[in-house]
Amino acid sequence: MNAVTVRLGPRSYAIRLTSSYRQLPAWLEALRLEPWGCIVSHPSLLRRFGRELIPPLRRAGWHLRTIAVPESERSKSSAMAERVIRRLARQSAMRVPVLFAFGGGVIGDLAGFVAAVFRRGVPYVQLPTTLLAQVDSGIGGKVGVDLPTAKNAVGAFYQPRLVVNHLGLLTHLPPRQRRSGVSEIIKYAAIGDPALFRYLEDHLTACLRGELRADRVMVERCVRIKARVVSQDEQETSGRRTILNFGHTLGHALEAATAYRRFTHGEAIAVGMACASALGVAMGVTPRADHARLSRLLKAAGLPTRASGVPLAAVRRALVHDKKFLRGTMRWVLMTRVGRVLVSESVSPSVMWPVIRHHVT
Repeated sequence: MNAVTVRLGPRSYAIRLTSSYRQLPAWLEALRLEPWGCIVSHPSLLRRFGRELIPPLRRAGWHLRTIAVPESERSKSSAMAERVIRRLARQSAMRVPVLFAFGGGVIGDLAGFVAAVFRRGVPYVQLPTTLLAQVDSGIGGKVGVDLPTAKNAVGAFYQPRLVVNHLGLLTHLPPRQRRSGVSEIIKYAAIGDPALFRYLEDHLTACLRGELRADRVMVERCVRIKARVVSQDEQETSGRRTILNFGHTLGHALEAATAYRRFTHGEAIAVGMACASALGVAMGVTPRADHARLSRLLKAAGLPTRASGVPLAAVRRALVHDKKFLRGTMRWVLMTRVGRVLVSESVSPSVMWPVIRHHVT
């Protein structure tokens, strides 16, 4: 597989898997975009990989500027979005810029949000550089920024024109970032691909080492799932897209409760998946054997299944402010078996809170 299409009528776009950016100018030319753009990225990424991205575009006639933002989850904020917008406004008079989101999830969400609101919408292209962004956040058009009380509390559904997953960049990921990405891949396997789950169990060492063949398998399988789900439920109105939130109910609350400083996104989601799986066991919908398989895989990947030293009161406040708290009830995604989940808004607090307390100690 070299490309998968997210089918959304006039907003359809391709997700391309590649080993270089050499073909990027041709893919952009086919989209008939004006060859003037801004690359939003981190300074370290621009120094390390900018030479691979920028020269092919400039040789093809692209006029490019760069906007660098600090490498931190705290960059995904309304203040940083305003800063980027002001830079764009100064640099793009009389032009419609194309934004290139060159980075991980923070960059993709921030640049996508700016693209959605600047001049009521300008084109943007996702160039994810982390495993987590290539399989998840770079696809689907969920863009936004965080508030101190809740993750992704301000945002929009705004689809990119193109997603390009350069697999070669994944070999440079630090171990913690790679584990964070593997956490999201475990999520995809748990919600919709039992064969991928078995692959992870059997080839976890290769997946954690960053072997190219393992990366291609993981990225390809997850991209197919994400593209299919988004094509079916672009704006999460039918409930189908909600299954992608497995582990995110508690996971997002942990991130907010620790001011986005302690956990990577994947680490928080790992705790959230362990909690949601245990909650499914308590409710009688998750087989104990499947819960045990998930817990073993998370631990084998070096991911946490509990969060110690996090005040439960802060987690409770974050849960209430999360957008998954609807009509006074919490929405949970529960695993009915490896590869299949259900969405529930009828989890009793008397069942929920003992399980949460077990995982937030």
